[in-house]
Amino acid sequence: MQCEVRDNLLFVDGQPVEFRESPNQGREMVPTLIVIHYTGDNNCEGALSWLINSRGKKAVSANLVIDKDGTIYQVLPFNVVGWHAGSSEYNGRANCNSFSIGIECVGIGDGWPDEQVEAVRAAIAALYSYYPIEDVVGHSDIAPGRKADPGPNFPWDRVTA
Repeated sequence: MQCEVRDNLLFVDGQPVEFRESPNQGREMVPTLIVIHYTGDNNCEGALSWLINSRGKKAVSANLVIDKDGTIYQVLPFNVVGWHAGSSEYNGRANCNSFSIGIECVGIGDGWPDEQVEAVRAAIAALYSYYPIEDVVGHSDIAPGRKADPGPNFPWDRVTA
């Protein structure tokens, strides 16, 4: 799988990924951090529905959703603030939403199929090539005690190699 970013959108093997825009978004930004999440269930359509529908104060969004079979969906352009991190801090900098890309991986963190891992790896590599990304972290790293995803089984050695 070959991923590349063009004009803040993801392309896989030369084709744009399916884009399902979320109304849950903020201002434009330049991303410097990637935050990995899991969706908390094994249903990709349910996760997409949750991210693209407005729910008032409970509204959430991310930039990408990656299904267990490796299919990638884009919910927001990469230069638009998503609402995925909540109350968070990275290296003394609060409100990680304002400078990060959120990647939601379908699942509950117990298993990571090879197809999903390869898609996450390829997306991360493309993002590093296009933006001044400084690091890739888990939701638990920026919201310790509040969030546990992507969990202890996440294959960091395979996605950031």
